Amino acid sequence: MYTTEVRVKALPVREWLDRYCFPDLFRDACLHCPDHNMNWSCPPGVPAAEELLGGYRTVYLIGIKVIYDDEQRARALVSDKAADEVRSASYGVVKKALLEVLLQMEQAVPGSYTVAAGRCEQCEKCSRIIGRICRRPERLRYSFSAFGFDLTGLARDQLDLELLWAKEGLPEYNVAVAAFLTR
Repeated sequence: MYTTEVRVKALPVREWLDRYCFPDLFRDACLHCPDHNMNWSCPPGVPAAEELLGGYRTVYLIGIKVIYDDEQRARALVSDKAADEVRSASYGVVKKALLEVLLQMEQAVPGSYTVAAGRCEQCEKCSRIIGRICRRPERLRYSFSAFGFDLTGLARDQLDLELLWAKEGLPEYNVAVAAFLTR
């Protein structure tokens, strides 16, 4: 089993972009990701953060800490596949639920926009792999990484959450960070 903790913080968009968005510094990390050029929400071809997000006034940062219990962490140590299964059944479920809530909020708040917690996962296989246009552009949302945000600094400074990694199995917790922007 897992538990969650939710943290929300509002910031002016200008401050958010100036303090945490460094595409030249962080976007190169995308080159080493297996999703680079394989997913429509990932570089290349992602609009510049300033271009897409700069016209908004307020950003609401949402951090969800997914805390694993001892049984899940022990199960994840069995193999990489087991760790992926545990992460998918917990962290993956939380990320998808968060996106659904934010997409519903976009419908209720005209002119709003969501930055997703991680790459787009709307389709089992992204149509970009076969050179086709996005099948679900109305649901496609970019991630912090795609724009070149310092997600570690943002989570730490604004949500008081440290991002953790584990060489084997799972860390004590994972953190999903998304954003909801309003005009």
